[in-house]
Amino acid sequence: MPKYCLKEHHDIKVNLEDLEFAIGMPGDEVFSNFGISDNEFSYSKWVRYIDDYKDEIKLFDEIEDTLEYLRKNNVILAIATSKTRFEYDTTVKHFNINHYFDYVVCIDEVEHPKPSADPLLKIIQQSKISAEEALFVGDTYFDIECARNAQMDFGLALWGAHEKCKSMCNIHFSTPKELRKTNALDSNNV
Repeated sequence: MPKYCLKEHHDIKVNLEDLEFAIGMPGDEVFSNFGISDNEFSYSKWVRYIDDYKDEIKLFDEIEDTLEYLRKNNVILAIATSKTRFEYDTTVKHFNINHYFDYVVCIDEVEHPKPSADPLLKIIQQSKISAEEALFVGDTYFDIECARNAQMDFGLALWGAHEKCKSMCNIHFSTPKELRKTNALDSNNV
């Protein structure tokens, strides 16, 4: 979505590879990296693009079945996202999976977003579990650093992660279904 907004509203042409640095980054920061100072305008256009194309965005295979399995096994599930609450409501709720999650922390609900530990610390505070009992599963550099900063185990979701992230962590999941086999089920917290 930033690619189209950059081209249409700022006449900046980028390839998708040029935006790899932005995966997991808050929307307004993406525009700042291109020297754009009217973040609010660009960000509002970006959100409109997300809303316009949300029907084309699909969940990865096995996600819903895995969430259902984890929920039935009493695993506490949470989302720590770099989306604002408005973006989250516009996109994630569209997939009708929100009922699987006990907690959702959005970027505008913490003082310091990922890669700071704040989003995960808020979740463990709300859920009353410790960082040692939790496993944060993510697919970006920001997710990896957030988990490190929270002193929480991290599992890389290879189905959505950039190849460069692989060497940065020890726990890897090739498919969502592999989450069913993790030791995280022993502590009931993902």
